[in-house]
Parts: sequence; structure tokens; C-alpha cells
Amino acid sequence: MTHDRTEAMTMASRIVILNQGEIQQIGTPEDIYNCPDNEFVATFIGSPSMNMMTITNHIDA
Repeated sequence: MTHDRTEAMTMASRIVILNQGEIQQIGTPEDIYNCPDNEFVATFIGSPSMNMMTITNHIDA
């Protein structure tokens, strides 16, 4: 077990991502990095850090 993300991503064959004791995703480092299951996993693992924002699309009629 480690709290070091870099160590986990480079040394582990499988990773469990927890958020407040709840499992968010289990998988290989490659799967978690390339296909995060949710926004928490994406922002936790992403490098460089991700900025999440709400986008509204206005279509002129």
C-alpha cells in the first residue's frame, strides 16, 4: 500500500482508488489513467492536473 501516486502508477500491477473509504475504481495503472471511471479518478490521477468546468452551448436560431 502507498499514498504516493507516482509509485503506485509505476510499480503496481493493479490499483484501487478510494475516495472517503469508497472504492472509485480498480484496474491496471494504464486502464485507470486512460479510462477513469469518474471525475474524481480523473482529477486524482491526471497529470498535469485537470481543470473541470461547466460548459454551456448556445445555438443561434
